Amino acid sequence: IWAPARPCPHRRSTERLPCAMAFLAELKGAGGGVGKLKSVPKEELRDRSHANTSLSGKDVLEDEADRWKYFFNSGCEAWFTDIKEHTFRSTFVKLKREEASIIVDHWEQRCRVAAAAESEGRSADRELEELSSKAMQELEPLGKLLGKAIDEECAASAAGLAFVKLSTRSPKDSRKALAKAEVAYQQRLAAAPQEVREDDNERWKFLSEEVTRAGAVASGEEGLTLLLDSARVFEDLEYALRGPKLPDGVGSGAPGDYNVSLVARAWDPRLTLQSEFRGIAWGGKLTCLCQYFHPLYFEGLQGLQGQIEKDCLALFSTPAVGAAVRSLGGHCLIDFAWLGSGEVIIVELNPFDGVCLGTFPASTGLFLWDNEQDQAIMKGDAPFEFRIRSEKLSQPALKVQCNLDWRRIIYNETKA
Repeated sequence: IWAPARPCPHRRSTERLPCAMAFLAELKGAGGGVGKLKSVPKEELRDRSHANTSLSGKDVLEDEADRWKYFFNSGCEAWFTDIKEHTFRSTFVKLKREEASIIVDHWEQRCRVAAAAESEGRSADRELEELSSKAMQELEPLGKLLGKAIDEECAASAAGLAFVKLSTRSPKDSRKALAKAEVAYQQRLAAAPQEVREDDNERWKFLSEEVTRAGAVASGEEGLTLLLDSARVFEDLEYALRGPKLPDGVGSGAPGDYNVSLVARAWDPRLTLQSEFRGIAWGGKLTCLCQYFHPLYFEGLQGLQGQIEKDCLALFSTPAVGAAVRSLGGHCLIDFAWLGSGEVIIVELNPFDGVCLGTFPASTGLFLWDNEQDQAIMKGDAPFEFRIRSEKLSQPALKVQCNLDWRRIIYNETKA
């Protein structure tokens, strides 16, 4: 949703594929120079463009195999059983290696097609649709299994919907979902009072809500469509199939180590943007907490910090959550949904290794791993802190927090 976190240096980014040409085209469309750039107040800058020399030592190079195992062994199946009474219903679907390969191959083919069309100045829509149809046909058995899982979860959802993801990450970057969200956003904006239409913070809320809703599915076909349309899904599956790099720079591709599945989770309409909070666990201890949608200001959160902190800490202290955190080695990102006084559920747990996984600003929110004081808090070497945004960000500050597609929708910024 926000400016994307940089991939772990050991993972092959989609930037190495021809899709990078589309990114360059976006830069060109943005003006190609400094004329259209806007300054951001110094106090609102969170620049990470400098080299992080702390990541250059042998630790990053020599422990990739362990990090690879940690990443894939930290998926939903690792912690779901421990906290099933405190999280969403979930149904797991086995994803075979050959099925994962179809998804990976599909993404690489569509990148090549899109790049060729971009260079030739023509539309790739027809070719991309044909590629998608071909992949859907090849994945028909998987689609049927996923459809059954989605049916189960939809039946348990008050909204009759489900959320689909890999056991690792979700397809929340799907452009098809964004296109659907954009239509709903424009409709809401047109019906909103003028003062809301002119409020950047409120417009970002509208789009955030619609993007979240656009990720809800009611069938296996809808679920597969999102999975095939996600760079995040491609990255995780390509990395899973390739395995960690060997000394010669080639991935191990060890068949026995492949550990990825699909997950359908019951959609809970009680969750709102302001109800979600991200915590960081280090050494088995919850060290800090902040609002999940960190660039936004929520008037409704002001004055509730004490109760929210109390309730989240209480849930974290239960034996079930402790066991789940230990299954990730004691270090993890843990997302809470606060539904009211004394009512908290856990959304999910994600890996956090203090070196690469989970350490980027898009993951750590209102805390920065590169900031010495913040890192001390995150590692439990300083007192616990709970942070929420106390005022709205300026327009320039919001823009640098968010990606080009969202800026186009919110500010009608066009691409050449």
